[in-house]
Amino acid sequence: MAGVLSHSQKPIHPTIRRCMHHLDVIQADDKTKQIVYMYMETLLREINMAAVSEQEPVESQIHN
Repeated sequence: MAGVLSHSQKPIHPTIRRCMHHLDVIQADDKTKQIVYMYMETLLREINMAAVSEQEPVESQIHN
């Protein structure tokens, strides 16, 4: 897991941190941890992009 996380300079989302801890508890191999981390980060990024895109129409109406 350390190899996966060392590439990122930003803090890890608490849910992802808990998930990684549980993967350690069940002794998941490093490849499994990497895949789970990648998908969880992708989901988080997509949620953040969706939240931003929902705000954009409101902001553009204010400025027009």
